Amino acid sequence: MKILLINIILCLTIVFHSYSNQIENDYFEIQKIHNSFCKKLTNNYLLKEDHVWLIKNINKYKYTIENKENKIKINVILFYRSNQIERLIFTFFNRQQKPTIEIRSDKKCEFKAIRKIIYNEKNIAIEIQSLNSETNTINYREALNPKLPSGISNNKNTIALIDTGVNYTLPQLYKSIAFKNEKLLGYDFWDNDDFPFDKDPRNNPFYPRHHGTTVFSVLSREAPNSAIAIYRFPALDMCKFKELIEHIAQNSIRIVNLSMGSTNINDWLCFKEAALKNNKILFVVSAGNNGFDIDKNPIYPASLKLDNIITVTSSDLNGRVGRGSNIGNVSVDFMLPSERVEVIDHRGVKAFTGGTSYAAPRLTAMISRFITANPDSSIEDIFKILKKRSIKTNKNITKYGWIPDPLDDYLFN
Repeated sequence: MKILLINIILCLTIVFHSYSNQIENDYFEIQKIHNSFCKKLTNNYLLKEDHVWLIKNINKYKYTIENKENKIKINVILFYRSNQIERLIFTFFNRQQKPTIEIRSDKKCEFKAIRKIIYNEKNIAIEIQSLNSETNTINYREALNPKLPSGISNNKNTIALIDTGVNYTLPQLYKSIAFKNEKLLGYDFWDNDDFPFDKDPRNNPFYPRHHGTTVFSVLSREAPNSAIAIYRFPALDMCKFKELIEHIAQNSIRIVNLSMGSTNINDWLCFKEAALKNNKILFVVSAGNNGFDIDKNPIYPASLKLDNIITVTSSDLNGRVGRGSNIGNVSVDFMLPSERVEVIDHRGVKAFTGGTSYAAPRLTAMISRFITANPDSSIEDIFKILKKRSIKTNKNITKYGWIPDPLDDYLFN
């Protein structure tokens, strides 16, 4: 059921002139626009186009409303219960088509949450602000590209972490950050800058997801004598994996943790080419959490047939496959207990989580400890020791078997 207004255009035309000039700075103008839309949206009218507004009905739940002259737009998402609007989300965009303010309201059009994104001169998001709806004051700020730490270069065995970035400001993790020439080693291949901070805005830029910090915390704890270089993966151009892997190779990093993947092989063709070229770098990859047999339903890069990829899945402490963890007696090499792993999240808070994303850093840390003890070891040597440490299971879950205690350095020396 389309629920919008028949006469909304007239009342907003005047307001929009000031909106187009002030959206990035004047929160109260946006309040007026929100109220003009919202109060009439809940009255079961239909929105009509005129010479000012272009209305796009994306689906039953989402509309894009664009000013034809200024090309500034608003997204409206409706949430229903019993065919009545229960709540709404308004997203306002700036002239560069970047999301600027999100307002979440209830069915009475009362504000429940307001967030604003601040951009730098390169149009990269640098801060999320949570605003007070009555006073327009800032309740709290969430930095997206905070100041980088500095440190002293070291000669530790280095792990490369490719993920959504890391909250490198957390003091609990500082000791494990890799530095080169006293600067953080790594790069943000998503935003193309030197700030590989933990954020994934693809689902909602006002409430970005975080993943890399928790993975980093496992590496930090289980490979305490290793340094970790931080790389934020190139989500907007996956062919930049060529540059990313070349950067890793130029810094003589031998082992990479990659706790991510997708079903689209085209996303990973450039990665495959670069990994094949740099075949002395070992990539430890998570099998994924789709509940798939990835021999039949491939997940990439886990299913790529490369000699320098190790694919790992998750088990409980008794060797049973983790809930939703992918398997495959051809594509999955090892299984490790990773269903209740202690982590430090992006806020610096201790938590427990699990899945194949955490089986990968457990195995990466184990391999890193082996390389520290055996610096001249090859990828073949690493596979050999891991196979010796694994227990072959009766089920066709993995190629080589289950490693029940990845913290045990048995056979390393």
